Amino acid sequence: MTARKRMLICWEVGANYGHAAMISQLLPWIPEEIDILAAVRDPVSFRAQISDPRIQVLAAPFAPDIKVTRKEAVGLNYPDVLRFVGWNDINVLSAYLECWEVLLREVNADILLAQAAPTALLAARALDIPRVVIGGGYDLPPRATPMPAFMHWEPSDREELLRREAAVLTVANAALKQRGYSGLATFRDLLDTDGYVLVTVPELDHYGDRAAIEPDHTPYLGPVAGLPFGEEVAWRPDAEYRIFAYLRPGNPRFETAIKALASLPAKTDIVLAAPGAPANLPDRLKSTSLRLFTGPVNVEPLLASCNLGISHASANMAANFAIHGVPQIGLPNHTEQTMMAHAFSRSHLGLGLVGKASPDQLIGAIDLVRSSEKVAKAAEEFSVRWTANDAIRTGRHAAEQVTSLL
Repeated sequence: MTARKRMLICWEVGANYGHAAMISQLLPWIPEEIDILAAVRDPVSFRAQISDPRIQVLAAPFAPDIKVTRKEAVGLNYPDVLRFVGWNDINVLSAYLECWEVLLREVNADILLAQAAPTALLAARALDIPRVVIGGGYDLPPRATPMPAFMHWEPSDREELLRREAAVLTVANAALKQRGYSGLATFRDLLDTDGYVLVTVPELDHYGDRAAIEPDHTPYLGPVAGLPFGEEVAWRPDAEYRIFAYLRPGNPRFETAIKALASLPAKTDIVLAAPGAPANLPDRLKSTSLRLFTGPVNVEPLLASCNLGISHASANMAANFAIHGVPQIGLPNHTEQTMMAHAFSRSHLGLGLVGKASPDQLIGAIDLVRSSEKVAKAAEEFSVRWTANDAIRTGRHAAEQVTSLL
């Protein structure tokens, strides 16, 4: 009898629903004869989207995010930003490297699938476990030395990128040495894996023209959008304009957005999914157009007849809007979201409002996108090129790439 194969899926860095959403796309296509374990940063969020009992869920080891000032928190490129998650301290990284070593040995997986899991990837490389990375752009940067700048549309200091990359590499190699392993020659060696699964499209690539940085980069597999989950909601039948907004409370952009949205006329139907928001928010705003949902909402049926999408420009929401031909506005909170807002703005799929914006400015942006024939045309053309069925096929093709290595 042939022994069953084991796959370990790892998610270590990042929050909210996007990471599990990406992983969810592969799972239906992984053969039943493969055992699946998932070591994840947030088991609760993971299980909210993926209830399949076939998958055994473990809590992933991860270093707590370092508390820094807003100015200090600006990472220039992918290796630089890892210093905020334990890669700035030899002893911290060595400790979490050991945690991953123990987990990997105990699980005894035949292959590791890493989604935003750099320390897991480092441990798997040290143990010579076959490994595949999967991502939507940001956490699968073009492989180069130095790794490309996040704000690639602005002038960058190559020497500073090299310096910061070298600092992170020094910590990684010292931690590997402490654990008795050989080091990396360059940071990109970490990403030279058995598989590199790029689940996005050129229009939504955080890094813009990827081929200009890595001419022989792995092909784009296509967009992914998370499995439908959350509360079922329908549009008001009398609405003349329909807006779906997915926003997180606790930041200035959320306050800007709700003030702007609450001021829109009653003939506008606004479905606002804002996990963690106070339930009395619409009453406080005295809005007749805004409907608040304090948990996830199933966006699939809403987007079929949605006129505008508003989010913080997460990769998952940007892809969902684009696949359904919905023009969008992004209110990014951090670097990754700023990169995505720039990507879909560059592709004329919507508009990114980067930095501080007033409610009046957001209302102006809504009017601008609403009246833009260029945006409407680009969004419609994208939805013809890349449909929801394409997103399903992307998951299947990604699973095939991974399982072909077993």
